[in-house]
Amino acid sequence: MNNKAVIYARVSSKEQEQEGYSIPAQLKLLKEYAKTNNFEIVQEFTDNETAKKVGRTNFNNMVSFLKRNTSVKVIIVEKTDRLYRNFKDYVLLEDSSLEIHLVKENSVLSAESNSNQKFMHGIKVLMAKNYIDNLSEEVKKGQRQKAEQGESPFKIPYGYNRLNSKTIIIDQDRAKFVKRAFELYAGQRLSLKHVIEKLHQEGFIYKNDKPKIGKSNLDLMLKNVFYIGQFTYKEMIYEGNHEPIVDRDLFYKSKIAFKKDNKPEILTKRSFAFTGMFKCAECGSAITAEIKKGKYIYYHCTGWHKNCSMKKKSINEENIAIQLEDAMKKITTDAKHAEWIKEGIKEFFQNEQDYYRSELERLNKKVDLLNNRISNMYTDYLDRTITKEFYTSKSEEWNTELEKCRRLLQAHDNSNKSFMQMGIAIVELTENLYFSFKSLNNFEKAKMAQIVLSNLLLDGSKISYTYKKPYDIFAKGLNRLNNWAILDSNQGPHPYQGCALAT
Repeated sequence: MNNKAVIYARVSSKEQEQEGYSIPAQLKLLKEYAKTNNFEIVQEFTDNETAKKVGRTNFNNMVSFLKRNTSVKVIIVEKTDRLYRNFKDYVLLEDSSLEIHLVKENSVLSAESNSNQKFMHGIKVLMAKNYIDNLSEEVKKGQRQKAEQGESPFKIPYGYNRLNSKTIIIDQDRAKFVKRAFELYAGQRLSLKHVIEKLHQEGFIYKNDKPKIGKSNLDLMLKNVFYIGQFTYKEMIYEGNHEPIVDRDLFYKSKIAFKKDNKPEILTKRSFAFTGMFKCAECGSAITAEIKKGKYIYYHCTGWHKNCSMKKKSINEENIAIQLEDAMKKITTDAKHAEWIKEGIKEFFQNEQDYYRSELERLNKKVDLLNNRISNMYTDYLDRTITKEFYTSKSEEWNTELEKCRRLLQAHDNSNKSFMQMGIAIVELTENLYFSFKSLNNFEKAKMAQIVLSNLLLDGSKISYTYKKPYDIFAKGLNRLNNWAILDSNQGPHPYQGCALAT
């Protein structure tokens, strides 16, 4: 038996200190438990913070400590909500080699836990990841909607000022620099280096602390469609609401001029469905794709390691899709599993709601703070206590931050509304996954596969993978559940023991 352990105690408010949940009381309980169960406490970690604060210093220190000291496999904590302050913490402790002892709940979570416990914990981890992924998708969706309305969701380039989240105006002084750079490069057949020198000779100042523009910055400037009233988002070009600095004729003459320097006009890449998903099973290099005979897509190792034999072998894209379909076919659920999923989601919903409310409060406070800063700074500018340059710089920075907070508020709201439906969808997904998966296109299959699978490797013409939690339980079928039930003498025989489960 590995008897090395860490103990963790936390209080989340002053009220808990007053109600008998103090850290000393928790530590006393945990030390008594460790002594009774013959655990050697090698480190203590405590946090006295609220759920509204971002991050927990000693919780993160504990995670780092466990990663460094792999011989320590046990965490002892009072109960679940002492360890998991919010559901992001589920992800940090997703390690099947750890034993988590929940003293007041009289429960131990580990690789040897009974099927119900393990399954429920897997559901919670999965829901945590799905919520975070969904939150990211909501933010991106909001950015895409703004792009379609002509609003650039990103920091504006040199030559413009942002008055607020929707209004972008030309900085007349800097716009002269931009326009002259385009004129020199497009009309006088100068190199980038010579354009920089010519601008300096003509008295154009890039920035007060940096009179000359850098070569890479000039390169990006001359390729940026923002200057003709457009902008790029997710490799698509949108018409912006802002006023252009240069006309399109001058911009395209500049594009043509890049050919004299043997440079591409615009950096582009072809998207393939399964790039970025796999690594080479032999050398660990990335997998790349190419088109053969004008229409067939093949994947192979990039061959960064010269001795890798896989760089000469390739696999057709449709073959990958077929093997992924086979992976989905192995996943199945039954009525009992569906009930476990629903039960786990209901328990987890309380954690999610606490996190949701705390994030709304935190973001709304930040919005109020930024609005006050912007208003006060505007007054200072009118009173001439700050310079125009400082006002412009900070105004853009704070308005960008303000817009980010507003997008996050909307994203959290959308994620919260769909939370329960998302959980139920997991049940429906695993019941109909194979047939639904077959009807998707390859880009959609790639996205779905990455929800269910991890450690994707390509070995010549074969793929390999592992299932994420809790799909690993579905995929391995009832035999694994039977083994857990037999090991769990306290629970008795598993209700499905002796039955067959199709895979």
